[in-house]
Amino acid sequence: MHIAAVSDIHTRSGGLDDALLEAIRNRVTDSQPDVFIVAGDLSEKLDDLNLALSRIKVEDCINLYVAGNHDIWFEEDIGIGSLEKYSRLIQEKCEENGFIHLPNAPFIQDDMAIVGSIGWYDYSFRRADLDIPIENYETKQYRDSYWRDLYCVDWTFTDQEATDLLNDKLKYDLDTLPNKVKKIIYVSHHLPFRNLTLYKDRLPWDFFSAFMGAESTGEILLKDERIRLAISGHSHVRTKLQLDDLLAITVPVGYGRPEEDRLDSFADSAVAELRIDDNGVEIIHFVEGDICEDLDYSF
Repeated sequence: MHIAAVSDIHTRSGGLDDALLEAIRNRVTDSQPDVFIVAGDLSEKLDDLNLALSRIKVEDCINLYVAGNHDIWFEEDIGIGSLEKYSRLIQEKCEENGFIHLPNAPFIQDDMAIVGSIGWYDYSFRRADLDIPIENYETKQYRDSYWRDLYCVDWTFTDQEATDLLNDKLKYDLDTLPNKVKKIIYVSHHLPFRNLTLYKDRLPWDFFSAFMGAESTGEILLKDERIRLAISGHSHVRTKLQLDDLLAITVPVGYGRPEEDRLDSFADSAVAELRIDDNGVEIIHFVEGDICEDLDYSF
């Protein structure tokens, strides 16, 4: 299976990123993948997410989506909440635009399955040496800084409850796969492994690292020998990690836009290409680091 993947495009309203979406779609189309994966955070507005899905869909391949935390931010002005977006509305927009929303059900082809989840965080990525009380993580605030999910996600679960629920759904999806499945790709927005997180020895960056993912999710993946590849986003810093037979990779774009004459090269940096077969996972094309570093992002 030949895979192209990207995440965290964070499209701006009003068609400001149509050219970028077209450049990414063209880059993926040129690579002729079997599967195109978008690992969340297209937009915090459902209408903009719908438009972005229509712009980025690639013909002649399977298009897969996993919602990110920004995608499920509630929209008070039109009366829709986070749980409704994640459990129903994003699925509907995916179907309308030729995408499969993986958290709804795994995609299975021959002996390969692709399983997806938004993932979540339970503060297990926090730096204990910072001696920040757990209450600060629970309230998502430290000094003058705050994690925006505090004000933008309105489901009633605690973060630990959300992590447990989503992990239970992941275990269910893995346990109920057909016997013919021998290889699994896991796609999430949040990170499944702590070592994918970049710590900078400065605040509030390292405080925010606690909201990148959950170690318990990674433990589930490592217990299933069929899982060969984990693709995620969220961190805005692209990195990879090899854990025995499992390759974990992050594919975010992030906040930042190049000049118009650099869109094609930027799209090339944004799209990761991989191939998975009986011999393992091969990285065909992958640019590490923050590809938006020093680029402006304006509305």
